[in-house]
Amino acid sequence: MSTRRLAAAVLTVAAMVALAGTAEAQGGARADQQGRPAGNVPPADQPLIRRIPEPSIAVEGGFGMLGYLGATAGVGPTWNVRVTGTMSPRLAVEGNYIGSVNQRPTLGRSLVMTSLDAGVRYNVLRADEAIVQPFVVAGVGYTGWAGEGGDAFAVAVPLTVGVERLVTRNIKLGARLNFRPAFFDDLTVRGAATQTGGDSWALLAHGGGAF
Repeated sequence: MSTRRLAAAVLTVAAMVALAGTAEAQGGARADQQGRPAGNVPPADQPLIRRIPEPSIAVEGGFGMLGYLGATAGVGPTWNVRVTGTMSPRLAVEGNYIGSVNQRPTLGRSLVMTSLDAGVRYNVLRADEAIVQPFVVAGVGYTGWAGEGGDAFAVAVPLTVGVERLVTRNIKLGARLNFRPAFFDDLTVRGAATQTGGDSWALLAHGGGAF
């Protein structure tokens, strides 16, 4: 066999091997594409949930005024401490402590309220949709009153509307209007002709840090 024929044979074999390799690679790619789930869902050998988002935590304090419906007590100062855990751009859970001191009009003595509750918050708008973020909160908790005619235990169902916004990356300010119906409550002063209860409202400004 001459050198030219030998070279031609080697080139022919090399070309056939290259063509066979290309065809095999294309077939494997097609099979791989057919085996993958549709859309953006990763294949079964990769995790479906790569990272579980952690809720952000905010700790805030507030101060304002609180009044009672009816003639239970006059308007007085109120304060609160709140911890909020953000679960999504729309939903959060809250834990609240709120206290107040109000003067009873007929006795000239103080009625001191202490309340602890937990609630679910719904953001009407996401934080990136407006200059302030409006929200509503509904919850349930304990309320007790110390002082003349106080009641050591009642059930409260706080309902809140409010707005807030971030001032810096970790500091936010806001305001809330809270209506707090009470159940199983009796704040009637001994000897009074009419019964009075613990339904109240509160207007608070608040601020704190988000982490």
